[in-house]
Amino acid sequence: MYSKYLGKLGNRMLRSITVSAMAIIVLTILSVISVRFFLYENIQGQRILDQIDESVNVLHNSLIDQETGQRGYNLTNNPSFLEPYYQGMEDFSQSSKALAELMIKYPSLTAEIKELIEKGEYWHHHYGEPLVEMSQQGEAPSLELLSAGKQALDEFRLSSEVFFQHIEAERTVVREKMQTGIQITLVSLVISIIAIVCINVYINYRVLQSVVRPIIHLNDCVTAYTKHDFSKKIPVYERKDELSELIRNVDQMREELSSSFHTLKTEANADGLTGLFNRRYFDEYLEREWNTAKKEQKCLSLILFDIDYFKNYNDTYGHLEGDECLKKISHCLRTFQGGSLNFAARYGGEEFAVILINRTEQETRCIAEGMRQAVMDLNIPHASSDICDCVTISIGVATVIPTDRMEINDFIHMADQALYLSKKNGRNQVTMYRPGAE
Repeated sequence: MYSKYLGKLGNRMLRSITVSAMAIIVLTILSVISVRFFLYENIQGQRILDQIDESVNVLHNSLIDQETGQRGYNLTNNPSFLEPYYQGMEDFSQSSKALAELMIKYPSLTAEIKELIEKGEYWHHHYGEPLVEMSQQGEAPSLELLSAGKQALDEFRLSSEVFFQHIEAERTVVREKMQTGIQITLVSLVISIIAIVCINVYINYRVLQSVVRPIIHLNDCVTAYTKHDFSKKIPVYERKDELSELIRNVDQMREELSSSFHTLKTEANADGLTGLFNRRYFDEYLEREWNTAKKEQKCLSLILFDIDYFKNYNDTYGHLEGDECLKKISHCLRTFQGGSLNFAARYGGEEFAVILINRTEQETRCIAEGMRQAVMDLNIPHASSDICDCVTISIGVATVIPTDRMEINDFIHMADQALYLSKKNGRNQVTMYRPGAE
């Protein structure tokens, strides 16, 4: 672009401004494209890991179902115990096939997945199936065989726990890869903008005096965005030129990044079916609140509950209705007493967890009892329940003031033990943990 009215200096300034503006626009667009690419890669990776996580959960639960059915059949010779056994075999086979397909999409977990499947198959072929056949033939399994079967199952469970740790590590790798890529992209954009601005300040000092301050402000904004602080607003710039276009692009990028990060964080922490927090975020939140309660010497309460005879519910009404039942109870938790619960999560399957902060044991018991009644008030029909004609829940509660001698797993075990007692004593009730209770 050349104008005889501007002279050499004016045209030099015009060329400098034009070239600089074009470079900034291109860099901004490329940065937005790069950021969206990294976000997309992260979301895809997390989705695949979610699928692997879900399939491994099914694999784990199916083997436990087989072991439960096999043990019940060995003890009672009641053929009804074989139903969960054979269903577990079918679920194991389906989840194994699903994992085989997922290994292609996520090869870095291939060895761990194969090891887990092999251990499950080993237990089934060497202990599960032989023990069932022995019972069908009226033979009593030896203590050595039972002990070896238990050890094989324990090895499978341990491998499952280790595998879930691998999944969480892979989630971290995927997130860190995204964060590193975005940071590099944004830092490169900042450096490029600063370089272009400096050149223009040197060449066109008088003209750029009025825009230096907005550029510095804009640089601060972009630096804040690299640290995931999207609260910082873009500078106000009244002129209609290339800088105003840049500011608009950066603001649009800020809005897109803020929305994407918020969506990603929500998806990563939420259970896909119920909308409650997932088990991974439950572990993070509990550890954080445990440390806080230990430091401040405040009460921390954990409420664990699961749905009574939920397998019977699924068998009677189907898994789709079972999912609807889980959703209704989850909605009940979210809206319980005006949403006053500190934290509610799906702990696994039909089991849920609620964390209460700085509540006395009596207050916690009242809340747990209110939850139990609220679920009954939903009046969800349950014709196959042995205790009620509607869906009910059994609840275990533990309230402690954490000390250096206590571990989080001990705390969870307390609530789990109390839940066990609720089931053992007839279900549809609240049990507070008491040391030595059986």
